[in-house]
Amino acid sequence: MVMKLRFNASVVLERNRNGRIVFAGDSVGRNQWESFLCMLTKGVSNLSRIHEVNGNPISKHKGYLAMRFQEYNLTVEYYRTPFLCVIGRPPINSSNHIRRTIRLDELHWYSKQWVGADILIFNS
Repeated sequence: MVMKLRFNASVVLERNRNGRIVFAGDSVGRNQWESFLCMLTKGVSNLSRIHEVNGNPISKHKGYLAMRFQEYNLTVEYYRTPFLCVIGRPPINSSNHIRRTIRLDELHWYSKQWVGADILIFNS
């Protein structure tokens, strides 16, 4: 038997009331964040009660965005982090062919902002 489950925005909003959902990643993560926002709006009775926390337009924006669903006290955030780890300079005295290093032992500096999120979605 195959069960078909449909996305129910009202249920998702209610289950995440008073919470934080964080997306961290590249442009694919940004698209997922935007799509998720669109899906959630179907469960909101008053669209004017949804706003970007800092008043930023969400088009052509890089960095950090946070949409607040005021009716549910829910924030859905996006952090642009093409690499989840730190991209740094090459070590001193390294070959001229080495231009950058990937610091797998250190998360992106945005990661401090993810602390306390109820749901954290990575895409990079």
